[in-house]
Amino acid sequence: MKDKVKDWIKRYLPAEIMASIFSISFAYIAYFFTGNLIVSAFAGTWGDNTGYYGRIIYSDMKKSLKKHKDHKIKYGWKSFFKTARNLFVEFGPGEFLDSFIIRPFTMWFFPVVLGNLALGIVIGKIIADITFYLPTVVMYELRKKHLDE
Repeated sequence: MKDKVKDWIKRYLPAEIMASIFSISFAYIAYFFTGNLIVSAFAGTWGDNTGYYGRIIYSDMKKSLKKHKDHKIKYGWKSFFKTARNLFVEFGPGEFLDSFIIRPFTMWFFPVVLGNLALGIVIGKIIADITFYLPTVVMYELRKKHLDE
């Protein structure tokens, strides 16, 4: 189990750092221009997704390209679609509820309740992350076990 936790941290922590930076930045920019917490919550959600998936996709593509180069295998559409499929399997179940319901709600709710935009966005993000990672980690382990890279 210890090795699995290390694997999860190695995979998800850099993406979470990028997501946090983008989330707070997008939320603040949206609030600055609109003064609306709902718009800010959705912008924070989109920023979170941009930073998170940007890092995950970059990492997975880099890993796949290196694997193909090391084995002298051509990287083509089939390889690209395997990477895309693996990402969809890993993140699809957790992402739908997270992006459209849970994360926008928590990123709106906590700034309102706490009366502090930055603290509310961070607390909302943490709560949303917990609900996101439960299915994501399960699907990641299933994907590693049953799908080829």
